[in-house]
Amino acid sequence: MNFKNAFFIIFITFLGIQASAQKYLSLDTTEVKKEWEGSNFTSTKTFAENIEEAPQFSILMNILEQDKLRQALEKEEMLTIFAITDSAFLELPKKSRDSILGDPELTTSIVKHLCVPGRLDSYSLKAAIKKNNGIIFLATLEGEKLGVKEVNGQLELIDSEKRTAKIVASDFNHKNGFFHIVEGLIFPTSEE
Repeated sequence: MNFKNAFFIIFITFLGIQASAQKYLSLDTTEVKKEWEGSNFTSTKTFAENIEEAPQFSILMNILEQDKLRQALEKEEMLTIFAITDSAFLELPKKSRDSILGDPELTTSIVKHLCVPGRLDSYSLKAAIKKNNGIIFLATLEGEKLGVKEVNGQLELIDSEKRTAKIVASDFNHKNGFFHIVEGLIFPTSEE
């Protein structure tokens, strides 16, 4: 092997090592921002940090103040969350709403039922629905199945009692996944 070939091999190896090292040394990530009804959401914040200033999620934010629940969501590496707006809770009769919100176990169960491991954007949900004859079932953090179907181009969640909740806005990023905004309440099995 002559000097030119040896130098060329060493040079290419050095460049490869430098390029590889840069991949791990770089802390810069592209921030993805999206606005909805005057609230700004970003991929650099956790889900709770994203919704804490959004007036449409004050009830959900109060539920997330339970440390165990918040930590459970934040420890997931990739998580898709279906975020319930205040209007979904406010549509319930006051007695039912107070009963649900006064039961921390039930609210934790409801939130975990609306969380799915993985990063599922609206495109992948619609593609899966199309492949599966109009409905898919996702495994939730609660350990149950959450139905998702498409009705007239709009995604809807469905529970075991056939209650539905419309996904009114999709594909918001948070630090460890996606979230979609839902109007309507659905419940885990045997929860009312």
